[in-house]
Amino acid sequence: MVTPYIVFDKECEEAVNFYEKVLNGKNKKILRYGKYIPDTKRELPSNLSNYVLHATMKIFNTEFTFADEFSEQVIIGNNLYLTINPATVKEAKQIHQDLKADGKELLVPTATFYSEFHSTVKDKYNILWNIIVISKTEKE
Repeated sequence: MVTPYIVFDKECEEAVNFYEKVLNGKNKKILRYGKYIPDTKRELPSNLSNYVLHATMKIFNTEFTFADEFSEQVIIGNNLYLTINPATVKEAKQIHQDLKADGKELLVPTATFYSEFHSTVKDKYNILWNIIVISKTEKE
């Protein structure tokens, strides 16, 4: 099993709550740093206790993990897309709309030979999402 691990710059809890709502996330758990102080040479923020040390949530039957980083390690890139497969076009349209709010639509919803609905969105946290409804012929 491969588990997606998404890190944020002080926005983890906000992002996890957003994904829980938009992607119908299940079994959300959030653990904060609290009194834990990592053994590191990096400078730690004064409010580290409020940062998310580890969060988990199931999205489309895949376990995702999330965390806040407290250094310049969070670099926004475009080399990874997360792909989700809603069951219906109606569900895909709603997810597309919700993810593109304050984000950017990179591929408008398109019907293709492999999908009734395929779109790509960069959400407000700069995460790239492919939204693909698998056609019935592809499921067989």
